[in-house]
Amino acid sequence: MTTMGANTPRERIDEEASLWAARIDGGSLSDGDRAALDAWLAADPEHRRVLDSYCALSAQLDARFCSEKEPVAGARRRWRVVAGSLAAAAAVVAFVALLTGRPRELATQTAETQAVVLEDGSRMELNAQTSLAVSFRRAERRVTLARGEAWFSVSKDSTRPFVVETPSGVVRVTGTEFDVREASGERTEVTVLAGTVHVRASGAAATDEAIAPGGQAVVSSGHVTVRQLSDSAAQDAVAWRQGQTVFDNTPLGEAIERFTAYHARKITVDPSAADLRLGGRFSLNDLDGMLESVESVLPVRVLREQDGEVRIVAARKPDR
Repeated sequence: MTTMGANTPRERIDEEASLWAARIDGGSLSDGDRAALDAWLAADPEHRRVLDSYCALSAQLDARFCSEKEPVAGARRRWRVVAGSLAAAAAVVAFVALLTGRPRELATQTAETQAVVLEDGSRMELNAQTSLAVSFRRAERRVTLARGEAWFSVSKDSTRPFVVETPSGVVRVTGTEFDVREASGERTEVTVLAGTVHVRASGAAATDEAIAPGGQAVVSSGHVTVRQLSDSAAQDAVAWRQGQTVFDNTPLGEAIERFTAYHARKITVDPSAADLRLGGRFSLNDLDGMLESVESVLPVRVLREQDGEVRIVAARKPDR
């Protein structure tokens, strides 16, 4: 997981550990909570070490998640230090949001992704340049995706639907695995990897479309269009989670837009080349390799300006 905003990796771990400690101290954990905490502890040995320092503060903390503890006095000193840091302040805000139902806002920057374990044990991964808000209430779990892309693995709860709202429509599930990509507030792409997802376009007259595993729904202009993908194509849709992206007859303008989310360089595609189609698998951290491939397989020229800007233009036809 990369960190969000200006937080360092260490601050992020402190924030997550203090949030987990507050939840443990506040009452018993559900089975889903325990599974989520187990996963968090297994992700990095440092997670357990930091949580151990909080465990020493309270006899109420579940010993199952604590190993060798620091002396209480040392742990208290650590608590005071962390409480005065930006990471601890962020953790307090996040925990209050969980208690009050106020939305918890999350965002990633250029070349940044983030993995989050939600209070119900659901997992969420944010792609680069993604902005969303999480609001959990007694009758509903809701995520409002303003921009970008996120992958979800939702803990099953038939009494409390999990809803992802985008400018184009609404995705509703009770427990499943799926990916949502919001493009410029005009088009939402939903890829279902497990379970069933219900998708509805914005508008009073819209109806739900049930999407099965391997299905991909595109929501645009008040309509939902569904197509069935092969197993490999469905996994390709979330290749960004492994630092890759796969294009299959994708307009060049759209392909370049996905890459710019990972590179702090201005890249423009001339309208005359934007609709050319691109295919292939690319590493998201290899911009130069991707541009070389584009220039070798499409009738375009890649122009690199002195200020670092990259322009892609249609290749001029040779004079006859």
